[in-house]
Amino acid sequence: MKIVKWLIGIVVAVVVIAGLALLALKLFVDEDTLKAEASKAFKKQTGQELTIAGPLNWSVFPWVGLELGDVSIGSAPGFDDKPLAQVKQLDVKVAVQPLFQKKLSVDTVVLRGVRLDLRRDRQGKVNWEGLAKAGEGKNEEAPKQKKGDEAGFDMEDFEIRLKGLELEDVSFHFTDDLEGNSFQLDDLNLSIGELTPGKPVPLRLDFKVKNAKPAMAMSLEMSTDMVFAEDLQRLDLSALSLKLDASGEQLPPEGVKLALVSNIGLDRKAGVLALSDFSLSGLDVDITGDMSVSSLNSGKPRVEARLAMQKTNPRKLLALAGVEIQTADPEALKNLSMSLFVAQQGDGLTVKPLTLTLDDSKLEGEVKLLSFTGPVVRASFKLNGIDLDRYLPPAAEDAQTAQGEEKPAASAVKEKPDFEALRKLDLDADFTVGHLKVSGVKMDNITLKIRSRKGVLKLDPLTASLYQGKLQASAQLDVRMDVPKFSAREKLAGIQIEPLLKDLTGDAQLRGTGNVEMDIRSQGLDDAVIRRNLHGSFGINFRDGAYIGFNLAQTVRKAMGQATGDEPQETDFAELRGTGTIRKGIVENKDLYLASPVLRVTGKGTVDLVQEQLDYLLTTKIVGTLQGQGGADASKLKGVAIPVRLSGNMKDPSVMVDIEAALKANAEHQIEKKKQELMKKAEKKIQDKLGKGVLKGLFGR
Repeated sequence: MKIVKWLIGIVVAVVVIAGLALLALKLFVDEDTLKAEASKAFKKQTGQELTIAGPLNWSVFPWVGLELGDVSIGSAPGFDDKPLAQVKQLDVKVAVQPLFQKKLSVDTVVLRGVRLDLRRDRQGKVNWEGLAKAGEGKNEEAPKQKKGDEAGFDMEDFEIRLKGLELEDVSFHFTDDLEGNSFQLDDLNLSIGELTPGKPVPLRLDFKVKNAKPAMAMSLEMSTDMVFAEDLQRLDLSALSLKLDASGEQLPPEGVKLALVSNIGLDRKAGVLALSDFSLSGLDVDITGDMSVSSLNSGKPRVEARLAMQKTNPRKLLALAGVEIQTADPEALKNLSMSLFVAQQGDGLTVKPLTLTLDDSKLEGEVKLLSFTGPVVRASFKLNGIDLDRYLPPAAEDAQTAQGEEKPAASAVKEKPDFEALRKLDLDADFTVGHLKVSGVKMDNITLKIRSRKGVLKLDPLTASLYQGKLQASAQLDVRMDVPKFSAREKLAGIQIEPLLKDLTGDAQLRGTGNVEMDIRSQGLDDAVIRRNLHGSFGINFRDGAYIGFNLAQTVRKAMGQATGDEPQETDFAELRGTGTIRKGIVENKDLYLASPVLRVTGKGTVDLVQEQLDYLLTTKIVGTLQGQGGADASKLKGVAIPVRLSGNMKDPSVMVDIEAALKANAEHQIEKKKQELMKKAEKKIQDKLGKGVLKGLFGR
């Protein structure tokens, strides 16, 4: 409000002084003489030329007024003849009669055709040097006005009325050859209506701006009706309209066009600033709402805002900023809208309710920021559903990265992550999601609780329905040290494993219904480091399924030299179970068990996740005919333990079946078994003939 008061005071002071001076000039001074003397005095004081080419028109009664035109001020010596300043028209009038009643009535002040051209050359010399030096002269202190002095003049004793102010066709140019830059303000027009307290005052403003470094062009248009109180404690701007059109190097290629409409009210006594019927549009964004700031005088202002963003295209909006987004689904990220109510006071902030719609997904919830220090956050969200895979980069880009076409150089130094923000975060957040798709996996009815305290982030519990089964899981991330640690527990119960694996990896090696349990922990950020530090345990238990990609029965028949036709590469089972441990990235299993109508399989071995190597031994026993698996009978192997060795690369292991060793071991077993049977029969016959106890100790008994 001070700037308004100063503006009025300056205008009034100039008008009063000019009016009194003009009264004397009208009576005693010739016009041409006045022009010549003014130019002479200006030249002496500044060293620069003052030219008044137009007539001096003044009036004395009923208005003390001055109208002059075609005034120019030359540049300092050393510059060309281009004027420093030009004024086409200046018109100021003050009513005489109200002055005797301590009322200052000023007619509309008109200033047209103003040109101000400031320049600095390569040596740093400026073309307003004379004016600057003139302004550096010593100002003698005016004698203090004695109290009660009738000659005293106090502007505050006057009732001020300004009919209006009109600035038309005003320009300001600054050319800086020293820095190689330039700035231009052109076509400035300012119109202010009569300044009457309590009544609307029309205010109109428009101008254009250009800058060389950085290259930028901007135009601005503003209009409003201003109402101010007599004590200047209240100001209202109704129907405020602001239009901005800008383009330049650091702006989007299409430029920036913004339009703002609102009503603004400021009450200094009540300490309230309010924006109503607010609307901001541009850059394909349309935001509407209301906003208020209260308790301005308390030192802890309260901000409340109800905002809504209409449907906009985030993809196009980011493109305007020079950011191109490529997604797996080209139709994703094209529709965004939002509404919220936010309240902030002191160190707290609340957003409630919050509604956000992105494409087909709708998020509802609330956020409470209890303290900006930390910060301390409490949140709750409900999401109807989202397909996160739609927003991932296209598959072609993933393939290129996988092939190494876009991988960073091996010698590149990875930037050390900064976990300081997470260490300070105090967070409690609850999520519910109707359905979710991520990495191809589909889940429904998801609930998730997130807690973060002093660098420890916990996800517990995480529950979901998936593939006709249930998921119960928890996870923890610890970043209190420079090397992060994480752990996870999960239990999948009653799931169909084949569709889960297909959606997750694109391929499935297991079919059946069952359970999976896992408890793992590791540390680090790099994939190799995480594998090397992986520890934990796991267990599986499936029924009525098959191991896909490997036909154990066919492998046995081939090892026997039997011909086999085209057979499904599957090993059926009625039951498959096993447990294992993980130490330093090496998975060890000792109790694998697979049962089918014709096979019994046990297994043990290791899988090295670091080196991606496999060393596993399957021991297979045939308990029925192999014809059920698509081949000829192999009854002579019934009951024989057949070793099947899997080794080499995890993705393409070699398979070795040693039938000869199995048969030899089985023959030796049968011989030993037969020997024991014969010995038992011989012992029984002798005992029957000689009596019990006679052969005590014989035959090792």
